[in-house]
Amino acid sequence: MNIGLALLLMGEAVLYGRKGRGGEPGAFLSWGAGARSLGMGRAFVAISDDASATYWNPAGLAQLDKKEVTALHALLWEGTLYDFISYAHPLPHLGTLGVNITRLGLGGFKETTWEEPYGTGKTFSDSQSAYGVSFGKQLLENLALGAQMRYLSHTLGDHTSGHFTVDTGLMFRSVSNFLEDLKIGLNLQNILSFNTGDTSEKLPMRLRLGAAYKIMKNWTLASDIQVSEYATRWHLGTEFWAFDYIAFRLGAESEEFNLGFGIRWRDYGFDYAGALHELGTSHRFSASLRFGPSVELAREERAEELYQEGMSAISKGYYQRAVQRLSQAFSINPKNRDIKMKLDRIEKVARIAPKMHKEDRDSRLFRRAVNLYLDEQSTPVLTILRYLRSLDPLNRKASGFLDMVKKEEGITKPEEKTPVNLLDQKLYSALNYFWEGRFDMVIKESQEVLWLDPDNVVAYKRMGSAYKEMGLMDKALESWRKALSLDPSDEFTRSLINQFSMEERGEESEREEE
Repeated sequence: MNIGLALLLMGEAVLYGRKGRGGEPGAFLSWGAGARSLGMGRAFVAISDDASATYWNPAGLAQLDKKEVTALHALLWEGTLYDFISYAHPLPHLGTLGVNITRLGLGGFKETTWEEPYGTGKTFSDSQSAYGVSFGKQLLENLALGAQMRYLSHTLGDHTSGHFTVDTGLMFRSVSNFLEDLKIGLNLQNILSFNTGDTSEKLPMRLRLGAAYKIMKNWTLASDIQVSEYATRWHLGTEFWAFDYIAFRLGAESEEFNLGFGIRWRDYGFDYAGALHELGTSHRFSASLRFGPSVELAREERAEELYQEGMSAISKGYYQRAVQRLSQAFSINPKNRDIKMKLDRIEKVARIAPKMHKEDRDSRLFRRAVNLYLDEQSTPVLTILRYLRSLDPLNRKASGFLDMVKKEEGITKPEEKTPVNLLDQKLYSALNYFWEGRFDMVIKESQEVLWLDPDNVVAYKRMGSAYKEMGLMDKALESWRKALSLDPSDEFTRSLINQFSMEERGEESEREEE
């Protein structure tokens, strides 16, 4: 199924074919960047996961984890040289900044004249260059955006002209289980363009759309299509990594067939790509280096710091402040789903109650309900909020919170009147269940009392007695010890703890002797 889908993505691009070319301003930028991408037939806009993203798709810069530099040198035809160098600098809390230079040059042309001796003895060159500054940022877990400003320069002999341009890019990664290894890339070039110097040419807008799909962890298929008013070109490529440090690549496009390989060792890389073209064979070499600390680790550490600040604000009842901290944490680390879940929930609470920081009974119960709500424990949340509303039917914050949770849980049944003496009622029920031998219900009723009053000594004592009757002495002693810590004057509970602790030690000694 995966292979079929990947081939379909690649095959669709072939249908567009080649419409023609020639005379397109700025066409030298179509030669590409990085031997890795060139070995894949330039089908790279949806991959763009190295420093050459400054060329292919600025949104791809958001994927980089360390500072990275890559340089390409290509030997084309008839002495034509093509060079590209790019540097990417991730900023832990902002995004990734990149700069690049591209140059295509051919020299040694002889000047001629219309009259004898038909030459001046001088030579001139033809060179085209582009200088770019780009930026990419991960906005959502599955969406990154980027932009680039470039200056293009064309020097032919003594004449120079130029263009300022603005490009934009998008990178989308599927989060569905069925297509989780699919990426879509889009690069719009020359969406704004201004001429300088001795030229009236206008750069055409170019659209480059691509898809990349991982058949396996180490095998990727990719397809691009580039459209402008001058031509439509298709690009197909594949990359297979063997042993995690050697890659083999194949590519095909409108004008040439490509093959290549790559080597990765730690943070160093070397790539080669060869091309068969109607003008002959060309060779492209590039090297890359990653260095510096991991930005992903720095992001995670900063996001965790903000997350803890947010959770601290929640525990103190400052919900609007918590929204701010968790929003910052999520913007830094949008892949963290726990932050996203907590943020979504606390935003709902903050709309009802921006803060509940006082130390009165109602505020403490409300904060307890919020903490349980963030842990997705709806049953105790509903119990606490119903109790709060029974104490004060005009408590708008408790009522609003209760109605919101009921809606999320799909509860439509009208509320029954909750008695004000709910704690006493549940303690009485627990006692009756104990005499009936229904010890599980004793524990349930006692636990619900503790949701409303975590320091209720009677609840801990009855829970301990129920555990004892069920033969769970470790839990019984734990409950009794908690009750004694809340009421150190309770000599009866102290005697129970001493009695059963001695019995346990005696049983352990007998087992050791046996």
